[in-house]
Amino acid sequence: MAYQIVVMTEEGMTSVFPDCIEAWVEDMGTSITGISSNPRTRAELQGHPKIEGFIGPAWGGTTAHGEPVIRYEDKETYAALSS
Repeated sequence: MAYQIVVMTEEGMTSVFPDCIEAWVEDMGTSITGISSNPRTRAELQGHPKIEGFIGPAWGGTTAHGEPVIRYEDKETYAALSS
């Protein structure tokens, strides 16, 4: 399992791939607000954290090794990709 966090910076969209999502959340000063359990979403998204200020968890495809990528986007990134 891999996590991808996409945020908007002055240079544009930037992705980070944290080893531990809980540690990343703590380091960024945000919080986990719940757990994804929407039965209408992919099974791979079930049980992953919801993060304050971010859209996700969302499907991010797979790694070169076939592992699922769980993606989160800040609101600015989401707005840019949705327009």
